[in-house]
Parts: sequence; structure tokens; C-alpha cells
Amino acid sequence: MSYRVDADVFAPYSHLMFSPKPLSERPNYYEIAKNKTRSAVWIVSHCSTQSKREQYVKQMQKYIDVDILGACGTPCKTSSVCDNLGAKYKFYLSFENSLCTDYVTEKFFKLFDQKTHVIPVVRGGADYDKHFPNFTYINSANFRRPKDLALHLKDLASDLQTYSKYLEYMDLFIEKSEIVNHLCRLCSFAHTHTLPVTKTHNLKRWVNDGHCHNPQDL
Repeated sequence: MSYRVDADVFAPYSHLMFSPKPLSERPNYYEIAKNKTRSAVWIVSHCSTQSKREQYVKQMQKYIDVDILGACGTPCKTSSVCDNLGAKYKFYLSFENSLCTDYVTEKFFKLFDQKTHVIPVVRGGADYDKHFPNFTYINSANFRRPKDLALHLKDLASDLQTYSKYLEYMDLFIEKSEIVNHLCRLCSFAHTHTLPVTKTHNLKRWVNDGHCHNPQDL
């Protein structure tokens, strides 16, 4: 059982489920966008990573404001700066610490669970464009360098009409965790063997070799 799609039992951290609100319950997305006062925020606790995300963000900061909160920036526990981030920020940097195949953690999904109305900007080893709906995130993989991504975010932040459309699309989906279902599927697989059985002689090699890569965008 693994987050990898080629595992016998596919067990992603979570997934997005289409669940639109009635029109009467949807907020004014343009007003939400207009009232935001900050550009991008990054909450991070690991300051040196395989993905070199810290270097990527440092390059971005030359072209767009990125507030760094948490253990590697302004501590949330000693400041009110981490309160109500959705009202302040237009973008949330959801950058993984490792660039590994199919690896997507809570950094991305929690923005749909909490309905923060902040656009996630993703950077990781997963094929986001294959697995997640368009206009619900911005993928750094679609930009050659941090500068290109930063300038795109800056343009989008000033285009409130387009920005608000992202918020509207995000609100069509909710985060749906299936940890219990994963365990049930694993139990069923172990008892019935209804799926093809594969043998892995070296689990460490299956997990690591060739599935995590160094960044190519710095």
C-alpha cells in the first residue's frame, strides 16, 4: 500500500471530490479577491530539503513578495500573522520537501478542506495536471524558472477577474480523505487476492530508486 499509483493498493493522502455549493450559498469571489492585501505565503518547518524549495522561494522573492511563516520564518506561535491567512493572501506555496513520483501531502489538500480561498501554488514530483482539475491550482512545473512563476503570479494577482475565477473553481471541490477506506482495501486485498499479486524483492529500491529526482528548475 502506497501513495504511488503503481502500488498494489493505491493509497493517496487524500483526493478532491466534486461537491458544488448551491448558488445561493456561494460568496462573492470578486469581493474576496479585492479585499486581499498580501501576495504569497509559505508556511514551512523544514528549512533544508531535497527539493531545494528554500532556494526556489528565495529566487521568487526577487520578483514577488513571499511571507515565510513557521520554523523557517516568522513563528506562528508568537505572532498573530498566521491568523486568518485566507483573508490576507492570494497565493499559498504548497512546495513538497521531496520531488518524488506521485507524492502529494496535506499542504495542497488542506486548502480545499478549510475553504480558505487561497490559490495553491504547487511544486512536487506528482503529475498534478493529470490528477487534479484545471484552475484549482498553479503548477510551478509549467514555468522554466522561479522568476517566470513569480511574474505570472504577479500578473494574476492584479487581474481580479481571472483570480476570482480560480476561487470559484476551487469551491466546486472538497478534500476527501480515505484513510479508513485504504485500510479496508488493504484488508480485502490480503484476504481475497482479487488483484494481481506482485513480488518486490527490494522494497527500498522500489520506493527510492529512480522515483525521486533533483530539481531541474533552479
